[in-house]
Amino acid sequence: MIVLGLSFGYHDSTVSLIIDGQLKSVISEERLSLQKHDYNFPKFALEECLESQGIKTSDIDHIVYHEDPHNKFSRVLTSSLYHFPFSRREFVNTVKAWLGKKLWSVGKISQELDIDINKISYLNHHYSHAFQAFLGSGYSSSSILIVDAVGDWTSTAIYQGSWVNGKPKVQLVKEISFPNSIGLTYSAVTAYLGFIPNDSECSTMALAAFGEPKYTQSALKVISNDRDSIYKVDQSYFHFLDFYKGAITRKFEELFGNKKESSESYLFDSLETKSNIPPEQQRFADIASSFQTVIQDHLIGLARQTKKLTDENNLCYAGGVALNCVANQALYDAKIFDNIFIPPDPGDGGTAVGIGLYKGSMLEEAPISPSALKYNPYQGSSYQEDKLLTMIEELKYKNFKDYQKNDSRVCRDWEIKKFKDDEELVDIISNELMHDQVVGFYQGRFELGPRALGNRSILFKPGDISLARRVSRSVKERASFRPYALSMTPETAKRVLKTDHPLEIYRWMQVSCRVNQSYLDKVRGGIHIDETTRPQVCFEYDNPLFFELLKCFGSKYGVAALVNTSFNPKGLPIVTNPFEALAMFSRTDMNSLVINKTLIKKVY
Repeated sequence: MIVLGLSFGYHDSTVSLIIDGQLKSVISEERLSLQKHDYNFPKFALEECLESQGIKTSDIDHIVYHEDPHNKFSRVLTSSLYHFPFSRREFVNTVKAWLGKKLWSVGKISQELDIDINKISYLNHHYSHAFQAFLGSGYSSSSILIVDAVGDWTSTAIYQGSWVNGKPKVQLVKEISFPNSIGLTYSAVTAYLGFIPNDSECSTMALAAFGEPKYTQSALKVISNDRDSIYKVDQSYFHFLDFYKGAITRKFEELFGNKKESSESYLFDSLETKSNIPPEQQRFADIASSFQTVIQDHLIGLARQTKKLTDENNLCYAGGVALNCVANQALYDAKIFDNIFIPPDPGDGGTAVGIGLYKGSMLEEAPISPSALKYNPYQGSSYQEDKLLTMIEELKYKNFKDYQKNDSRVCRDWEIKKFKDDEELVDIISNELMHDQVVGFYQGRFELGPRALGNRSILFKPGDISLARRVSRSVKERASFRPYALSMTPETAKRVLKTDHPLEIYRWMQVSCRVNQSYLDKVRGGIHIDETTRPQVCFEYDNPLFFELLKCFGSKYGVAALVNTSFNPKGLPIVTNPFEALAMFSRTDMNSLVINKTLIKKVY
């Protein structure tokens, strides 16, 4: 039985492929179109998924879409009519967009794949998130909490998941409807701070570490709690029902001050405390800190309410808000549940996985055990070694030198060496890293979701602050206030991380954690100003080669940890194919690139 799960139409279009109930491939459209958060029909991802498994469209038994387009249209249309006739521009644009294309998503799928429309179904958006979280957990029963911006009419939902006769079952317990939304509120604050909403919420989270929650009481006027820990957003502060006017109202600015208008970069530095920060920038950091604190408190309140309503010991948590690793840390620290599971890609892209696994399991005749559907993040495409070597030899350095960034060291050529033995390879790479080299590490299948977990990573030694600055300036082109993250072995994590939680919760860079004082200097390049990091604790069973590299580096450095940042240029998705990796390597100040078992070094 072959099933496709599709999510597209808003952001992060993604395809999942399930064969006989098992997840075989997941690809987001942005990885092939090079358009971040691509919302278009995932044409390229579909082709790549099917080709990777040797499947034709005629082989597909069923396709399932991640939301109910009619239900969503009713919400969007109602919003556009809220201020009519003053919102007539929004109304006209909405009707054009939806009656022209968006409402007919199922027909679009049928047309694009030339497949019988009766083989296509859809699921409510938050149910898609619920199955995404529950089926990846391996739990036989669980509470499920979904918190995001909005999907169909819902913005937050509580479910109870169980297995009945070898089939998964998810029941709605409680929901909070649009326009009350934690996700929309955080995105609006992101826009107020001068960042891009639905893209740069991570910058809001990073900025919050430089502030104090001085505006907490004001933030609670904006998004308050009732006695049942159910939040309520005061709509007079936002334009959620009239989004053409921008995210926030004048009333919001009267309460917090004017929004950030200038293009001036924030002067905060994740690597050192600065005393010359302009008061206006400090105000923005304090506002970010206040909303981060309030959102965390609301999340903990929702978790308590979820526990009360379901009486479960396990929690599955997903939705876009679940990408906030600082809030996730607060959720774990509250210890409301014995176990918490967050899927590798808890946002909208991951819903394609949830609906695919759900439909695949329901179509299988034999009963399925809860643990049978667990999956790891390494679900993307890989590229054959013989093709890699041919391409590298044909390209050579001369084809890229004209595109080199001005602040990168100019090299004379590339030195290329092929390894047969993993042990020799990781030893050579460890030596490169010990000598302050910045290494691109490209291996096998790429990761599902926004985190680089050792297969599409840029790596460097964690103790040298100047090296981190160099990467920010000449490789990643990223703001100085945004921190890097650490990857480490479990044995190292026991010493470096200040935690009493099971180390397994840190496998996929989803939860921030404090670093022990005695190790701050050794890993300073990978921690934030508040002495936290977003760690990947790499277990051997998750990624054997990356685990061996960390261990080998640790034998030389004394700590088996590396700074690990995603392998992507500014403004583009994480690299997918070897050509993209070579292009970034050649034009930036990276020193070495490992593509599977081939090492490419710049010769200066």
